[in-house]
Amino acid sequence: MRIFFIASFLLSSFVMLAQPKINSPYSRFGLGDMVNQNFANSAAWGSQSAAFHDPFYLNIENPASFAFLRSTAFETGISTKYSQYKTATSSQDVWSGNLAYLALGFTLNSPINEVLDRAKSPWKYGMGLSLTPVSIVGYNVQTQDVIPDVGAVENTFEGSGGAYRLTWSSAAKYKNTAVGANLGWVFGKSTYESNSVFSDDPTGSLDTFKQIFFQNNYRDDIAVNGLVWKLGVQHDFVLKYNENDQDVPERWITVGIDGEGTHKLRTVTDQYRIRSRGILANGSYFDADTILANTNQRQHLTLPSTLSVGIQYTRANKFRAGAQIQLENWSQYKNEVRPEALRNTFAFSGGVEYIPDYISYNRFFNRVRYRLGAYYRQDPRTISGDKIDDYGLTFGFGLPLILPRQQTSFVNAAVEIGRLGSGSLIEESYIKMTVGFTLNDNSWFYKRRFE
Repeated sequence: MRIFFIASFLLSSFVMLAQPKINSPYSRFGLGDMVNQNFANSAAWGSQSAAFHDPFYLNIENPASFAFLRSTAFETGISTKYSQYKTATSSQDVWSGNLAYLALGFTLNSPINEVLDRAKSPWKYGMGLSLTPVSIVGYNVQTQDVIPDVGAVENTFEGSGGAYRLTWSSAAKYKNTAVGANLGWVFGKSTYESNSVFSDDPTGSLDTFKQIFFQNNYRDDIAVNGLVWKLGVQHDFVLKYNENDQDVPERWITVGIDGEGTHKLRTVTDQYRIRSRGILANGSYFDADTILANTNQRQHLTLPSTLSVGIQYTRANKFRAGAQIQLENWSQYKNEVRPEALRNTFAFSGGVEYIPDYISYNRFFNRVRYRLGAYYRQDPRTISGDKIDDYGLTFGFGLPLILPRQQTSFVNAAVEIGRLGSGSLIEESYIKMTVGFTLNDNSWFYKRRFE
């Protein structure tokens, strides 16, 4: 019944997840705006994932983390973003938002069974399923120019769509070392349109657009799908065990590595190229000519290899600090439909999490998880030769909730304040807010006994 409920929720929520709401001129290039795969809890302290694991939270970036789960966790979140885009002559404010992610993870070793059986195994296993957006395309840009001795030209660029990933995660842990794998299916469809209107008036008067013109209309509908994978490993170097239980670590350092090779996806494209000349007095067109109409073109798209390395220091239920670096080989990116050269990228992030007193009885805010972090990321896209960098500060918190089964769950909030493309042709300053919900239940796979 639980699995049926979760499956129904995933399917019904996909309708919301599949309708991204953005207006980003950068999403015209590459795969669009790449979506951070970190959930609200880790996004609040710098979006660390390579070395992050927690008995109550999910981390789909490093699949090895699933082996550290000690309860069943269901995570979902919503996000909203305010962006201000600036050029040398103008600025625009944009609000966007959407359902951010859906994920379910569980341990295959019920902690309740271990207590009742009075036997602990050095082996632990975890598994999970998630649905997340990978990239989002959404833009509507208009430009007007006057070309000497030719006339006026007005260009309109529009795009929508994106790609999504359904991922199955599995992990195993022996003592303090865990290994895991993600197996996912990437799918989605994006539409790219451009419309250029040329005036017949060589004086360059834009008013002539209401009269006589030439028009070129291009449209590409690109559907993508294919299999992707990722491997991860995490190891805890225990510094101190609990004085009352030598099997429970109290302080440790975690080193984590995750990465993937190149992935070759399939694309199916419909391309249309239409040229026309007409008089707009009555809104009609004439003398239209379809110069290209190719449908169902089957080609390929290659995603790059990536590598992330992270380290975290943890004092159980009190303090956590860490940092990670990430390398992505976007020079391996190939899109046979829309050829484009991208650059290799480097990213760095770090942050801390602090809990004043996790067992405080009468002071709720002492049990809250407070988080703070920062990040620097290079973007693979370049605009008119300008390199795009993304940097910002993050902060947030995790509010603990006790549900009817007495299992602690959380409401997580993350705020990211950053700037993308500083000093480039288009500069974006943004504030992104994410609210996530983590629901935990440790009675899954519990073997009920009758005396």
